[in-house]
Amino acid sequence: MNAIDTLLRAAEYSYSELLEALDGVSEKLSWAVLPQGGADYLHSDGSIHGIVLHIATCKIMYASAAFRNAEILWRDCAKRVETFEPNWKAALDYLAEAHQYWVSSWENLKDDDLDVERIHTSGNPRPTWKIIYTVIQHDSYHAGQIAMLRYALTETDKHPPSVAEDIRKYCANEPFW
Repeated sequence: MNAIDTLLRAAEYSYSELLEALDGVSEKLSWAVLPQGGADYLHSDGSIHGIVLHIATCKIMYASAAFRNAEILWRDCAKRVETFEPNWKAALDYLAEAHQYWVSSWENLKDDDLDVERIHTSGNPRPTWKIIYTVIQHDSYHAGQIAMLRYALTETDKHPPSVAEDIRKYCANEPFW
């Protein structure tokens, strides 16, 4: 097995962990938000719904910046998310679409390509292997958050804060706005 195949397997494994953590989450549970206890930005509103949209948007943006010549921008993601939030099924569909976009953006690389520097969403160059590995770890990291949130939250009828607005607030000054 070569390194790209190993990374593809790792990407699918971490994505399956994420899907396992999401299995059985209802829309009303996905909307629930933990109270914010600190000033740090969590890259989401603290809801499962927000985390899913964050993961999906990051997959799209990492793929677009590093492997697709910036064909999709942060503002495009904000506009897209705005069309369906807070719909839970649409958020899960967006995640599946984003995962496919992500994997298809690099699955045909050769092992020799892994040390090539590519543009990160920050605008700075990073080795290809590091960009891929970051997104792999990102799925696992957030799967753990979601698993914990499932037991800490109770269902709510209140929609979570807008992720599209969050993207506009925190990404408007990013290089790929």
